[in-house]
Amino acid sequence: MTEDDNTASSESLSGKDDAAAEQIETASSENAEQEVDRLRAENARLHNQIEQVSAASSKKKSLRSRGILSVSLVVLGALLLPLAALTVWSRNQILDTDRYLQTVAPLSDDPAVIDALTTRISTAIENELDVEAVVAEKLPDNLKILAAPIASGADSVIGTVTSKALNSKQFDKLWVDANRTGHDALVALLTGKKGKVIDTENGKVVISLKPIVEEVLAGIDKKFGLDLSSKIPVDKIDIKYTLIDSPQLASLQSLIKWLNTLTWVMVILALGCFIGAIFVSPVRRKGVLRVGVGVVISMTLTLVALSLARSAYIANLPKGANVAAATAVFETLTRFVIQALRVLFAIGVVMLVAAWVAGPSAAATWIRNLWNRLLGRGGAGIGNTVDLGPVPSWVAAHLVAVRVVIFGIAVLSLVMWTRPTGKVVLLIAVLTLIPLALAQLLANSAAAVSASDSEGAEPPTDEDAGEDADEDAEGDAVSSDSSGEEEVTSAANSSAKELP
Repeated sequence: MTEDDNTASSESLSGKDDAAAEQIETASSENAEQEVDRLRAENARLHNQIEQVSAASSKKKSLRSRGILSVSLVVLGALLLPLAALTVWSRNQILDTDRYLQTVAPLSDDPAVIDALTTRISTAIENELDVEAVVAEKLPDNLKILAAPIASGADSVIGTVTSKALNSKQFDKLWVDANRTGHDALVALLTGKKGKVIDTENGKVVISLKPIVEEVLAGIDKKFGLDLSSKIPVDKIDIKYTLIDSPQLASLQSLIKWLNTLTWVMVILALGCFIGAIFVSPVRRKGVLRVGVGVVISMTLTLVALSLARSAYIANLPKGANVAAATAVFETLTRFVIQALRVLFAIGVVMLVAAWVAGPSAAATWIRNLWNRLLGRGGAGIGNTVDLGPVPSWVAAHLVAVRVVIFGIAVLSLVMWTRPTGKVVLLIAVLTLIPLALAQLLANSAAAVSASDSEGAEPPTDEDAGEDADEDAEGDAVSSDSSGEEEVTSAANSSAKELP
């Protein structure tokens, strides 16, 4: 091989090497670009997963914050509710004469109060009146010796006449009239001012008995033919009877006067807290349950506090006071506010029970299933045996609206009821179940007819199954968010390990 051939061969080999190197370099560049694209896609996927984890974590924190806020609102509402109830009661007693008279009217028929008034009036008359001298003045000289026994008989009769006068219907009218005339003095109980019939003096609430004493004296004059009323000075006839005697009255007056200015504010705040607690709660049912528990606890503690206040009031009575009469007065004056607190307690119990029955517990689920089975079978039987026309179909199509109307009527009945009691609340709650059951029966009968028309398909008997499922899903939001966050984090870690 010549030198020229060797040179040509070398050049050919060199060219091949350059082409191979160029091919290798091109392949490496393409691989690098592909790797960069893969890493970019992986980075975008990881960013997306991180955003999902962050969103799940934020949602979990939001649900937890809403739960804490709901509980806080319930606690605040439970603290405001007793104050609102007490101030509304006080305000009604001040501004509504009829309600005030309804409060004090039973005192004129209370045996303990009548006994105390009888003793107070008869003793005052006997102390201020010299019956023997009055009788001696009326008798001729030859009969003045009879003045002493007649006066002794008159003294014994004063108590009898006084008791008879206080147990008459006329006394009831005098009592009501006296309180009606002096209703403005009830404001004195809370503002410290003075009134005509009722007065506040050094922690006392006293009522003038002058009209009643005049009636008793007139009865004695009629029986013995003596003008006794003219023998007693006017200021001595104006006997006062203490309704309340408590050293804490002055502070109570100041407190209630301050609270009275905020009556409606506290009512609105209390209701606003409870309504807000329900709607802020991630699960509405749990919000209702919390409000029910809060109301029950609040009213229980308030009733216990009033019982302790009653004991303290009786224990602080001055010596010689008629304990039975003082107890009767306290219980009579506070009976309406206690009744209102018991009504609120009953409302709390109804809310608590309703929310619990709608919950996921085994007992609540059993109760709902029993309700649905009974109504389902009853509705199927009605639908297959009785033709009620278009009514069942209409009820089934508007079942939610029908339920809302039923609940609205129940609430309106409670609001319009004059002075409802706890028993009335429970009665309304029980009676509300009857139209609810009838509506469900009609809806199920319509479903039975539809199922029969479509070749015997089983009618749905659990109208609320979907709602319960949605609520349970919402109730498990926190746990599901937590598990979802773990899964996303695990996927992100796995992807990150694939990067090398």
